[in-house]
Order: sequence, then C-alpha cells, then structure tokens
Amino acid sequence: MRALAGLLFGIVAAAAAMMLVGFVGDFFSPTNVSTDPASPGGVARLIQTASTGAQIFILLAWFAGALVGAAAAKSVAGVSWPGWTIAGLLALLLAASFLAPLPVWMQIGAVLGPLAGGLIADLIVRGRDARRAPRGADDGAL
Repeated sequence: MRALAGLLFGIVAAAAAMMLVGFVGDFFSPTNVSTDPASPGGVARLIQTASTGAQIFILLAWFAGALVGAAAAKSVAGVSWPGWTIAGLLALLLAASFLAPLPVWMQIGAVLGPLAGGLIADLIVRGRDARRAPRGADDGAL
C-alpha cells in the first residue's frame, strides 16, 4: 500500500515540478504563443519553433519532473521501484519525440533526462532498508 501511495504522490510531484520549471522557463525564454497546442501536432510545432533557451527549459522540466517525482515516490514508499516506474514511464512517453522532427539533441535528452533524474533521485533518497541499518554497520570493522 505504501508503494502505491508513493507512486501516486510521485506522479503528482512530477507533474507539479514539470509545470513549475515550465512556467519559470516561459518567463525567461517565452515559447511561440501563436501555435495552438490543442491542434494535432501542435505541441511538436510549439517545441520546434521555440528558441534554444526555451527548448533547454523544456528538457530541464522533463528532468526535474523525473527527479522530483522519483524522489517523492521513493521517500513515501521506502523502495526504489515506484520512482523508477515514474522515471521510466516519463522516458517512454517522451521517446515519442523521435517521431516528431525535433533536434536530435532534444530527442536524446527527452529519453536520457528522465532516466538521469530517476538515477539521481534513487541515489539521493535513502530507502527503508537503508534507514534501518545504522551507518557503518556493514563495513566489516571489528
């Protein structure tokens, strides 16, 4: 039950982090507002016509979403798999960027960014087993 709660909390945290970074990025480097994101292919056109600074902020939003979502999920659940599920699903969804004519560096970053965010979150947040064991308990010292 904790894992499911962590997964749900992580999804909400990931969405909030992506929106926050997106809003900050739009403040510093606005995207093309004349493109309708609700139209078919509108999001791809929006990203294509965005400046390089805006595209970098989009990648940062995807990375931050995976980082914050995975960290929140692992901290609530106490195990790694909910965080990796969030990072993996985000990377899988963003792999669709290979179907859109986006810059290659953005397509690669769309997949590697969320996976890197998940890895960093997994390394930073201690799991339930690590919390129970005192530091240095398994170092082999007598």
